[in-house]
Amino acid sequence: MSKSVIRSLVVLGLAMSGVLQAHAATSWSFTTGGTESSGGNFGNTRSYTSGTGSKVAVSAWSDTKNASTGGAKNAYIESAYLGSWAGGLGVTNRDGANGAGDKNEGTIAATQVPGHTMDNDSRYDSMLFDFGGKAAKLNSVTVGWWTGDSDITVLAYTGKGTPTFMSADQGYAALLSSGWSVVKSSAGKTGTAHYSNAAGGAPTESTNAAKYVPLAVNDLNISARYWLVGALNTLVQSLPTGTSVNKGDDYVKIAGVSATFDTPEPSSMVLASGALAGVVLMRRRRKG
Repeated sequence: MSKSVIRSLVVLGLAMSGVLQAHAATSWSFTTGGTESSGGNFGNTRSYTSGTGSKVAVSAWSDTKNASTGGAKNAYIESAYLGSWAGGLGVTNRDGANGAGDKNEGTIAATQVPGHTMDNDSRYDSMLFDFGGKAAKLNSVTVGWWTGDSDITVLAYTGKGTPTFMSADQGYAALLSSGWSVVKSSAGKTGTAHYSNAAGGAPTESTNAAKYVPLAVNDLNISARYWLVGALNTLVQSLPTGTSVNKGDDYVKIAGVSATFDTPEPSSMVLASGALAGVVLMRRRRKG
């Protein structure tokens, strides 16, 4: 192999290494910024862009929809309001707004602390993260402002199409049989979706983002477009025997997430294309 070819391969290898490094992790912060759609209403979404230009859309959900027959209350999941705060994203569900006994909840405009967090006090609140058609491996979830307890549940949607509860009646208990998958398998909690004390020792009720601690999730390295993060939810899955979680109601805001994409982003494709052009140019100069 000629020296020119070797040099070309080295250049290409370095460029491709850069591509891999560029995709090692993409992070989003939810303590500032973001673009809201359907502002001020239940069912709103907030979109965020990372430093590399990747987008994620976040929406809020809670089990506040009553069954139309049979009289079952809070049987199904329906959209809630996703609020933006200095300590991260929080949820206000519909039952609070309707005075249905969900403590600390109110209207979207006037909710008492800590009702605007993502919590499991009377109802189970959660957030849906949509990575916009791309499959992504969720790497970490960062709890921001929290009080009481900070246990969370994390699921990945590995089914087809879009999650069922977005368009049809479905309760949390049916998720694991409807395309959703557990992403945690180690640390003595084999097969569970629950993470204990997700705040990681960060001070309670703090808006100081410098003190927030990212929580590593997704032990199985599952890739999915949709991810569901919620306050600890025993309707999704019962707690393991002897578990240390669920010592009280969990009230958390989500201050950020990080993920790895399965496919290169446009900026990385440009880098790789530049490397290939360099290889061709070097070989042409050598021959000339």
